[in-house]
Amino acid sequence: MEADHAQVVARISEARYLSRCPCNGGTYHLHWDAATFRLTPEGLQFLAQVLEDLLARGGDGVVWLGAVGLRFREGEGWELLRLLKRGVVWQTASPVAYFRHLN
Repeated sequence: MEADHAQVVARISEARYLSRCPCNGGTYHLHWDAATFRLTPEGLQFLAQVLEDLLARGGDGVVWLGAVGLRFREGEGWELLRLLKRGVVWQTASPVAYFRHLN
């Protein structure tokens, strides 16, 4: 169950979804069956990249989130990657603006 102030940003099922809350500049909560992982935007982007690299090799796999291994079959891995890519608000460089003061 997501926090009261979190918004679901992508969903596969009732037990597998990604939510985001404004805490600490935007914290993601990855809900996967009985586990919930709290990740920073950078951590979630890193997870997506690692998962994509692992899936490119083919087959089943496991991704470690701290001391917890998230084991998945190949089809589940692709589902997870799609979930992450749909839900992540990708960080872009802030636009640079130069101001001049005129009297």
